[in-house]
Amino acid sequence: MPVHSIEAAQQWRDVNVRVRFTPERDLEAVERAISGEKAVKRVIALHEAAGKLLDSGGDVYPLLPTISAAMADVPPSQRNRVLVVSEVMDLLVADLLRIHRAGGDVVELTEGDCYPCGDEGSDEAMMGAFWYSVAAGELRLKNARS
Repeated sequence: MPVHSIEAAQQWRDVNVRVRFTPERDLEAVERAISGEKAVKRVIALHEAAGKLLDSGGDVYPLLPTISAAMADVPPSQRNRVLVVSEVMDLLVADLLRIHRAGGDVVELTEGDCYPCGDEGSDEAMMGAFWYSVAAGELRLKNARS
């Protein structure tokens, strides 16, 4: 399969891959995938808009709860596809980021559920899952009110 462009890969897939589809069994999975794809695109768009607003000196704080909720709506299986703006992520995780930068153990100070990442052996994947879950409001400081 070509890897130099999305279009070339999609054309190759259309010619070389046959998908077996059983509507009665697979329709729900297809609907979940489509819903997840829409959620991913929404988060990316929100991050990009917030990043542009930050670059222009605008106030992104009113957008942060919407971005956080949109991030929580992305199914765990698709979260690794979300492209974020690092400055926006820093704002979403600001409380824990301050503790982390001061040398505190942020994992011990949080409560809630971290979404399961597919690559359990990778520290990078697990840290990505941790910070994503914080930004999505799924993990929070202990004793913090939602």
